[in-house]
Amino acid sequence: MRLANYNGDDLAALCVREDQTIQDAMRIMSNAGLRLVPVVAAQGGDFVGVIADGDIRRYLSENDDVHIPTSEVVNRSPVKIETDISVVDARAMMIRHGVEYMPLVRNNKIEALFVLWVASDSKSLTAVIMAGGLGKRLAPLTDDCPKPMLELGGKPILSHIIEGLRDQGVTRFVLSTNYLSEMIVNHFGDGAQLGVSISYVHEQKRLGTGGALSLVDVEELSEPFLCLNGDILNDIDVDGLRLQHQSNNWDATMVVRNFNYTVPYGLVKTSPEGDFVEAQEKPTIQFKINAGYYMLSKSVLRKVPEGKFYDLPTLFTDLQQSDMHGGTFVHEGRWIDIGDIAELSRARAIFEGKTS
Repeated sequence: MRLANYNGDDLAALCVREDQTIQDAMRIMSNAGLRLVPVVAAQGGDFVGVIADGDIRRYLSENDDVHIPTSEVVNRSPVKIETDISVVDARAMMIRHGVEYMPLVRNNKIEALFVLWVASDSKSLTAVIMAGGLGKRLAPLTDDCPKPMLELGGKPILSHIIEGLRDQGVTRFVLSTNYLSEMIVNHFGDGAQLGVSISYVHEQKRLGTGGALSLVDVEELSEPFLCLNGDILNDIDVDGLRLQHQSNNWDATMVVRNFNYTVPYGLVKTSPEGDFVEAQEKPTIQFKINAGYYMLSKSVLRKVPEGKFYDLPTLFTDLQQSDMHGGTFVHEGRWIDIGDIAELSRARAIFEGKTS
């Protein structure tokens, strides 16, 4: 997904006054190649709302007057941004809310319009989701329920993951199951209710995040394909990940996050002989952590042992010892690893609207 940012004269050309007609709005949309434009006050130019092609179509389905003012059909309560925001955060926020357009409004004036261009792809990505974990740290909640089926906001964790990827154009899924697998299969079936295609592989024994790939029919996979854990919620930009993977000719790309750790003690550096060199009082150390999310080319599958325990981080180490290449993609947006009760509670607070 490519994020465009209209401001200045480009933004002014998109704005329609509330006393202009919906026909004027349609003309501006057509000229700009957009499906939504901002609406501003006739006097003073204050932000009023937005008008989308869907708003106009709904009106015209019952009326035939294209000369009514836009004020009659304007959406006065759109999702909007009211503070400075980075491009990464804007994209993440738009993906999270499921919107393609988002205005930046401050002091009642529109300052920018973010547009998320969803690139069409002739061959959808396949996502392999590891959904067979025992979830021991979440007991007793997982005593009779697999971790990916624990609910957030009224639906399973796995539903949030699948729907989030679906909204970014991923339509084919392979779920690797083990613990209480029948609950997952019975709930999701072939994926038709979610508008996707789902197939399954079943681990007879624990194979790790990489070993389960040996069970997947290579013909079911796109080139490249996604592989991720079934207990991690995020708003990763899938197209951005694929672009970085392919432009660098990597065989495997690991999504990572910057993580800061403040040492609770003063650190002392010494020479090999014990001489004092330097003291640092409770320094903060930044390092990168594995986000449990990967983009892989089919070429790596020959490295995965069949029927044996094998984790994907081991794959990246093995690639270094061959003529193949691994890389990393830094994700700065939302990331929740639902590995314990505390993180599950945090996720539930977010998805039930109690926090942001």
